[in-house]
Amino acid sequence: MRFGIILITVGLVLVALALFERSWSLIRLWLGLNIVTVGIAHLRGAHRLFGKRPTGTIPWWSWFVFFPFFCLTYAIWHLSRLLVRIAKANEVSENLTIGRRLLAGEVDGQFANYVDLTAEFRVPQAIRGTPAYLNFPILDGGAPDARELLAFISRLRPGRTFVHCAQGLGRTGLFAVALLLYSNTARSVEDALKILRSVRPGVRLNRNQWRCAEAFARELRAPASP
Repeated sequence: MRFGIILITVGLVLVALALFERSWSLIRLWLGLNIVTVGIAHLRGAHRLFGKRPTGTIPWWSWFVFFPFFCLTYAIWHLSRLLVRIAKANEVSENLTIGRRLLAGEVDGQFANYVDLTAEFRVPQAIRGTPAYLNFPILDGGAPDARELLAFISRLRPGRTFVHCAQGLGRTGLFAVALLLYSNTARSVEDALKILRSVRPGVRLNRNQWRCAEAFARELRAPASP
């Protein structure tokens, strides 16, 4: 909730600046409204705001409406990829690898499941065209419904799984924690995070993601419905 409020505040500041200043006012207003909309989506858990398809593509209307936001997001991602020294991927176990969003030529090996958690990025054809590709969109900094997360994980194919979001830290951490709990590799959220941080130290969960992970653990412990 806090992240959504922060986004709305930043967006409203940009809108106010656009209304009181002339230079770049239209672009600033457009971007501000984009950010406000994304902030509201965070508060409502509307992870499919951008209309990302199961095939990993984003529809034309979303590119048109959110064009300034996408430009900012892609610019930040590429700068981070070039300037911040974070591994593109880390192997947690024989069947689980976590990492950031990969470019077409960066996929290493074969996977039974290639789980894309981004809601805001289009996936290269070389990746989304494979049978392993799966999309479970989560807004950056957000957390899904624990029951939806459990239902998705229960449908994963046996074998190697690669999980990524934009930078492979927050959303990826949440999903990987859930996988470790589901497979009984970890007994608690804390144990799962220790395992993940031992191979990818930057993995972290914000307050909403931590609550989701705890709710997921409770769902696993709940007795099955008759």
